Amino acid sequence: MGAEPGVPPRAMVLCADWCNIWAGITLVISFCTIAGAFTFNWFKMEGGWHSLMQITMTVEGILWAIAAALLARINVIVNNASVAVGQVIICFGGIFFAISGLQDGIPGNVISLSYVLAPAASQKKCLDPSTWSPSMSASFADACPYYGISCFMVATAMGLRGVWGLPKTFWSPFGAIACFFIGAWTIGVFGLWGPTILDGFTKYEDLDNPSIDMYTQKTFSWAWVHVMQVIGAVFLTLGGIVFGKLDDIYPCGGSKGAEFDSEDDSCSAVDSDRA
Repeated sequence: MGAEPGVPPRAMVLCADWCNIWAGITLVISFCTIAGAFTFNWFKMEGGWHSLMQITMTVEGILWAIAAALLARINVIVNNASVAVGQVIICFGGIFFAISGLQDGIPGNVISLSYVLAPAASQKKCLDPSTWSPSMSASFADACPYYGISCFMVATAMGLRGVWGLPKTFWSPFGAIACFFIGAWTIGVFGLWGPTILDGFTKYEDLDNPSIDMYTQKTFSWAWVHVMQVIGAVFLTLGGIVFGKLDDIYPCGGSKGAEFDSEDDSCSAVDSDRA
């Protein structure tokens, strides 16, 4: 027999919820910056815009890693091992996103499945030193978003399966995890894995002029995928907001719903259902 479920510290729940919400917000900002530069051509990805994108991408990864680590601990306290495992997976996903941000990874360099398990980036040598040559491979930082979103996709699928039998309303654990699932899979399928899979196993050396032809690959040429990334990030943020409402973290917040009330602790009933 397992130990009796405990009561997680309120401060831990608050920190986890706010980290989730701000992680989503910073991801929306980062993806909006990318879409503004590469989909709508409103500005160039340089200077302050580039710094904004890189900083917010790094911060969202760190915040999600912190939130997931706290939620893993919370679910250990309440004796929900399967959900704790899912949160550990998400924690690794956040770490991968943070690495990509810190190292200024460019997922588009992963032009096909050949570069998902990426070696260190190598630069093509130029005969003319004044001519810039793009990477002829993909770095670990370039591939990290693929690893990160895969962690989110697996964990949210596990979480959705776990809450499938609960009431299917928006302000509920099911609604929150459904938002996380939709967000993660929208980014994963449309924003990253889809274009890469459709390009097969193309290699840079297969291209006639790699420094130019690389931009004809779907990871670069399908600029609309950045809009899907923004949509996915919005759903991830909504998931965090719903869980925050259920945990009653907002100063002006009301009840999280009678069906989720707990006689012992206002947080324990919700935390045990997390993705």
